[in-house]
Amino acid sequence: MNGIGLCALFSRQGDWAFDYALELARKHQTQLNIFHFLESPYELRRDVVFVDETKTETAYVTPDLIARKDKELRMGYDSRLGDYVDVGFRLCEGVHEIELRKCFKKGDYEVLVIGYQAKGAKFGGTTTIEEFSRKFHGPVVLVGPESPDMFYVNKAAKNILDQLDISEEKCHLLDGDK
Repeated sequence: MNGIGLCALFSRQGDWAFDYALELARKHQTQLNIFHFLESPYELRRDVVFVDETKTETAYVTPDLIARKDKELRMGYDSRLGDYVDVGFRLCEGVHEIELRKCFKKGDYEVLVIGYQAKGAKFGGTTTIEEFSRKFHGPVVLVGPESPDMFYVNKAAKNILDQLDISEEKCHLLDGDK
């Protein structure tokens, strides 16, 4: 396996996804690439983003803001990574779907792991998490929403469950995939 991608979500399910992605990266001795998206209150404009967790304060994207958010991202995961150093961080300003597909095509990761916060949850502002996962050309593993050992996968991931270290009993194929 040539890299594990993790879409960082700061939630209980995001923590579960991180733990699973790190375990998978360790098992395959490959890089863990953590993607975090600056969220904007606007669907098309990406020059203004939320700067706080409650999504009440906004600011224009500047090099200083990007540097500060990048540092926050790294510091947030540093203690949880322990001695694992084969980690890449990417602070993304664009649309989730486009950025993640672009990085997949470049070969930054082979499997994408995302915390599954709820069925029908919005993903990137233009689609749902399920729709994104079904249409994604590579393997996607959604962790949650109810427990850390609950996995929803797309068709590409279903074909490599042994490599993903997921048992058939804990795996659910996303609705719409056959």
